[in-house]
Amino acid sequence: MKRLFCTFLALVMALSCVFVLASCNSGTDDKKETEPPKPATAPDGYITYDNGDISFAYPSDWKKTEGSTTLLVNKSGKGNNITIVYEEKNEIYGKASDSELEKLMKDSISAAGMSISNFKRTKTKNDYNDIIKLTYTISASGASMKQTQMIATVGDRTYVVTVTETTADQTLVDNVFNTFVVLK
Repeated sequence: MKRLFCTFLALVMALSCVFVLASCNSGTDDKKETEPPKPATAPDGYITYDNGDISFAYPSDWKKTEGSTTLLVNKSGKGNNITIVYEEKNEIYGKASDSELEKLMKDSISAAGMSISNFKRTKTKNDYNDIIKLTYTISASGASMKQTQMIATVGDRTYVVTVTETTADQTLVDNVFNTFVVLK
């Protein structure tokens, strides 16, 4: 009888340990919580812009001017600049074919008296997000400038971050692209 009691007690203790261990681990596989993205660390000489939806880094000696739906960052009002425009959710950038999107861009730019060349759309990714990237050259009155646009949709808004290069600056484009983060 004593042996039966000891066996029963050992079995109860073993089952109790199994249940305790199982309850300690319950839910860990099912409920892996992910932290929301955080703004990227700005490279040396850059600071981070963060509006709660998106963030990116820009040169620290540039001036920031915000409007209700726009942001302009530049140095002394001339040369290279970065603009952000947001609009209601617009899926045309991702859904239109390359040729359809190029035609839309050419039509809107020619309406402003300019021309567009070297158009390219890339669906790409940085360390943080999937991004639609447009690159092209705009010409008007004998002057040309390269534009690179990074496009991301956040909720019901589509953000278009445009880097305009009147003087080639691939480092600027790379730093903006590599720090562009959708925060929601």
